[in-house]
Amino acid sequence: MATIVGDPRDFFNYTSGRWVWDEEEQLRERYREFDILELQKVAMEATSAASCVSMEKLGEGSYNKSFRLTMAGGRAVVARIPNPNAGPAFLTTASEVATMDFLRKMLHVPVPKVLAWNATLDSANRVGAEYIIMEHAPGKNLADHWHDMDLEHKVQTMEDIVTIQQKLLSVRFSEYGCLFFSNDAPPGSHLATVQGDELSHELRENIAEQFSVGPVVDTDFWRKERGDMDIDRGPWASAADYLKSLALREIAWIRKHATPRSSDDPLYLSVVPHLLPKQEDLLGSFLWHTDLRTPNIFVNDTGNITSIIDWQSTWAGPLFLEGRYPHFLDYNGELLLELPENFKQLDENTQNTVKDQVTKSILLYLYEKYTAERNPLLNRVLRYPNGKLLTDPVRFVGNTWDGDILPLRESLIQVQKKWDLLDRTVKCPISFSPEEIRRHYEDGEGWNEVQDFWDAISGIMGRDGWTSHETYDQAMAIYSEIQTKAASHSNHDG
Repeated sequence: MATIVGDPRDFFNYTSGRWVWDEEEQLRERYREFDILELQKVAMEATSAASCVSMEKLGEGSYNKSFRLTMAGGRAVVARIPNPNAGPAFLTTASEVATMDFLRKMLHVPVPKVLAWNATLDSANRVGAEYIIMEHAPGKNLADHWHDMDLEHKVQTMEDIVTIQQKLLSVRFSEYGCLFFSNDAPPGSHLATVQGDELSHELRENIAEQFSVGPVVDTDFWRKERGDMDIDRGPWASAADYLKSLALREIAWIRKHATPRSSDDPLYLSVVPHLLPKQEDLLGSFLWHTDLRTPNIFVNDTGNITSIIDWQSTWAGPLFLEGRYPHFLDYNGELLLELPENFKQLDENTQNTVKDQVTKSILLYLYEKYTAERNPLLNRVLRYPNGKLLTDPVRFVGNTWDGDILPLRESLIQVQKKWDLLDRTVKCPISFSPEEIRRHYEDGEGWNEVQDFWDAISGIMGRDGWTSHETYDQAMAIYSEIQTKAASHSNHDG
């Protein structure tokens, strides 16, 4: 039997933090039992190993757990087990595997090779849970080394990101949705038809034979009672159809399971056709990794990217909505491309701050330069006039019940106010009266205070009540104080 690093019960539980409220429910959504020995056997079979010598929990996100299994001889593989809250059973795992296979074989993007997987919970699945066994990503995790890397190696990592994005942009899909193997694609899926200037006829045929575009597995389309509802989850023939589906999904759920709190969803629907760029190519359907943070990137000693992980829920979506700066390169400060003349006169802390500013500035400058040269379509998306004005309503429309209605309303008010900037030939289809706008900003005063509060404690507690083990006592003290004040206000009002 393999050596188990840590408590085996922790393999099933979420152990990376706590919740200040609703903890029992949050933990239940992330609890997944499986047969540890059978998972080891599957890994042994996939690697033709005589035995598995050790197994340890690598980490976990909100939707899955990862384990490192080391075989006799030293080879290590990674097993991923989705949590119950990861999305639709079967579809989430099947789409992730198909997407990784497509990226590796068709686009030659550095992603781990899948060695074994099973997305079906039946008697043939000895593990008792969906799983993916994949190669261990070679290299070192960028999160552990980015801060200490020299500028030359950081530039190499950035340049590799541009190259990978160039590969993603080389294949444009005819529909919008998640990728599946054609032989196990869900009903309603269509064979993947693609376009691309550099694509050979043979490659297009191979893609159409092996892959299909189907419904999205994004949890927003499946959480709570939405999973049992007959709503449009794709694939969509147009970006406009996708944008409409976001509001129609929420309207359908609210009508069936909640009391309407806002009439803004219909307003959003009326403005949808005008939120899209006139240039059709900006709405092209491309696979895109929207979470390029350092923990998802592996590099070698020279900064070359050896692997990118965490492709769960990736879909072929409108580039105008998906295209964004890689998180680890995004920088909003003053652009400073060289050290100031008085650098040597600055104290050590200020020098470190300035050097960090110069590094971030150079990386952002070069990323934008290389993107303009090699990925002009993405460059146009990143620089599109009033892009935030157009995309904010899309970002906020799916959260008008579970979250706040004010962000959506604010985004729609901004569309109305700045309609002339959008260069549209028709009158703005929405109209908030001065009284409605006044009430909105009155509501917003308290809302802004709440946002400031959450921003102030963001290092201690998240908006869903999550906190690290180290900050749990602090978070509980803050929550207790909030409850005390709320009770005091309630008694005072009474």
